[in-house]
Amino acid sequence: MPSVIIIGAGVTGLSIAHSLPRSYDITIVARDLPGDEESLDWASPWAGAGFGGGGTKVDDALEREVLKSGFRYFWGLAESHPESSVRRMPSVVFRDDVGTDEDLWWKDFMPDYKILPSTSLPPESHAKIGIQYTSVVFTPSTYLEFLYGRLKEGGVKFVRRVVGSLAEFESPSISAPSSSSSSTSNTISASLPPADIVINATGVGSLTLGLVEDKLVEPVRGQTVLIRAPEVKTMYLRIGKDYCYVIPRGDGSVVLGGIKGYGETDGKVDPEQREDVLRRAHELEPLIPPSSSSPNLEVIRDIVGIRPGRKGGMRLEGEVLESGLKVVHAYGMGGVGFAMSAGVGKKVADLVDEFLVGDKAGLPKSVVRGEGGGDGRGCVVA
Repeated sequence: MPSVIIIGAGVTGLSIAHSLPRSYDITIVARDLPGDEESLDWASPWAGAGFGGGGTKVDDALEREVLKSGFRYFWGLAESHPESSVRRMPSVVFRDDVGTDEDLWWKDFMPDYKILPSTSLPPESHAKIGIQYTSVVFTPSTYLEFLYGRLKEGGVKFVRRVVGSLAEFESPSISAPSSSSSSTSNTISASLPPADIVINATGVGSLTLGLVEDKLVEPVRGQTVLIRAPEVKTMYLRIGKDYCYVIPRGDGSVVLGGIKGYGETDGKVDPEQREDVLRRAHELEPLIPPSSSSPNLEVIRDIVGIRPGRKGGMRLEGEVLESGLKVVHAYGMGGVGFAMSAGVGKKVADLVDEFLVGDKAGLPKSVVRGEGGGDGRGCVVA
């Protein structure tokens, strides 16, 4: 039985495990697990999260494939498993830099797509075009718990461990130190099986992870306001010169955002940014109160999260290290991690299959300088 170790239990790592055949011996090794106490050390619990059609690169064929595959999955999941928190949601995108949709790959893909009449554009948003369609939204913590539960039921093992380097998996026997953190029946503190393949889904951790140390990885600070507004039943996105979103989660709560602090990691709430988000969200949806002083504003909480960004976009490829260890990298999704997660999982499953039984199964332990942010010790194969 092939042994696959996944580093990282965010939405990317969990989605990859969910996409792999159950005939594999799958272990997820992570410092943080769904259900843990709140921490800024990982990104997934703090996401928006909705599907807007955008990726991390401009007009990239692989990302289009990933996004389409993921959307089809989420569209079906919303109907078959409502407990996942995935909901189909009427959605509107306003563009304030161009007045056309000709450059949007998803104009012929998203359900119920149509261009709105100019008379319906909110004047304060300076929108040049409005586009309506039906999309999907998530409640991040619920979706993570949904995946976590399904994986445990399927026999996937979880090991709580801080991983400092891929070199830790080059040894034929891998010792996992005991953890004092809470655990479940599937969370173990024992020796890991020798890995046939290691999957790096560490997000911003790839900046410092040994044998990766990808200097293109960049934390991106986000700040959102979660409010109660059950009357808001449409997701709104504003793209172009400005960036803002209003995402109803289907449970009466709505997340408002629009902050990208590249290279920033401050976890404190900025009151000025909060007011800025409320003002811009109100421009998109007048049902949103315009400021903190509005008497009908019901704030659930302020949220700060660190997105796992990467200059140049997502890294999704296989690599053979000098030691012969086979690695698949899947990180750098930034603010579209949830939207891309299911599609990334399926693509990683394909790469793993190629490593195990496909054309790349017999790759030698060669050393060829890698692409996409590796340290040059491995042979990139994707």
